[in-house]
Parts: sequence; structure tokens; C-alpha cells
Amino acid sequence: MLNAEELVCPELRLAMCHVKEAARAILHTIVVCRSIGGHRPIEPRSVLSELFDVSYMKTDEPEFEDELEQSIRQFSEIFDQGVGRSGRAQLVLNFFTTKSRKQSIWNLIVGSDEKIVFEQWRLPVVVQPLRRHLTPADNLREEANLQASAAQQVQQALYFVVGRANAKVDHLPPPPQTQAVYKFEIFVTSDGRGLSGSSSPSRTFGSSLNQTIKNIPYIV
Repeated sequence: MLNAEELVCPELRLAMCHVKEAARAILHTIVVCRSIGGHRPIEPRSVLSELFDVSYMKTDEPEFEDELEQSIRQFSEIFDQGVGRSGRAQLVLNFFTTKSRKQSIWNLIVGSDEKIVFEQWRLPVVVQPLRRHLTPADNLREEANLQASAAQQVQQALYFVVGRANAKVDHLPPPPQTQAVYKFEIFVTSDGRGLSGSSSPSRTFGSSLNQTIKNIPYIV
């Protein structure tokens, strides 16, 4: 990862019940921003968040839906299981290409393809404890304030993702030919430790996203 472009999203301070939906909106947006290959232009669809007054974009390649949802569940579970004792964790998404290694006995063990990461996105999250009050009305007000704060943070993170994806394009390799999105892997870190992850098979934000794709040097 010596020459990889590293992009760190603004830290999100969220209630536990908002972690999944926030990660979902941001991950899908990152994937759409890097879906510039394949045999046809993608047609991302706009999705209204289930929890927040926020819309984001999803790719029209459904095979990646399960991949992203699995990573989102893993990310949420580390807080449920108390692995992130500090209440902090990061969701990390790497985009990579592969090239064939020279034939050798060692490469028969580690694999014939070398993974080359060219871009890494990090999403740091801090889980905020839910304060309980003496009256139901105060509890409802507390929950409403946390949801409004989460929505604002997610909106800002989406603007960050689209803006940075638009500005950082010179490092991108030629687009993949068999699918729209570059190969990617997602994993979770907590307290500096890698916990879990998954990889894509070999293989959202309206008008700003269109401008992002137009600025990719390989797209005419």
C-alpha cells in the first residue's frame, strides 16, 4: 500500500442503533463513485435512508449488495459484542487490482495473483451511549436529538465522499472490463487490530456523482 491514496471520512459519533444505516449509506456511495468500468454505464438508483432524511445512491449491480450488507453487519456486531471496548472502530474499504506473480513454489502457497491496493477509504465511528431520563418525553427528545445529529453527520460524510472521489482521480488504474466497480475488500479495525473482512468477487449523490464520473481520465 505504499502508493495507495488514503481517504479518511469525518469521524461519526453515533448511537448504536444508527451505526448500520450510516455505514450502509456511506459504503454504497463510495462503491458507486468507483463504478466506472464494465461494458455499459451503470444506472445508480437513488435510495431514501430508512432512518435519516437523507438520500444516497446504490449501484445497479445487485451481486455486490450481499457483500456490502455482510460487512455492515460485521461492523455493527463488534460494538454489540464489546470488542471495541473504547467504543471506537473503523470500517476500511480497499480498492485494488491484481497482477500475476512469477511462477515459484512460494507463490503456489500464497497465490498466483498479487493484490495491489490503489485506494483506501476509512470510516471511523464512535458509539455514543444513550442517556436515559426520568420521563418518557425526555427519552423521546433524547432519541430525536441523536437521530437528527446522526443524519447531519451522514449528510456531511456523503458530501465528503463525493467531493474527494471527484478530486482524487489521477491515481486510478484503467477501469475493469468485466464489471463496473473496481475489485474491493472491506474489513474492520478496532483499537488498531484487524478483526474481520471480506472481498468482492473478482471482481450516491445525484448531480455531484455525475460530475465525478465525467472527471475520471478514462471516461470520455
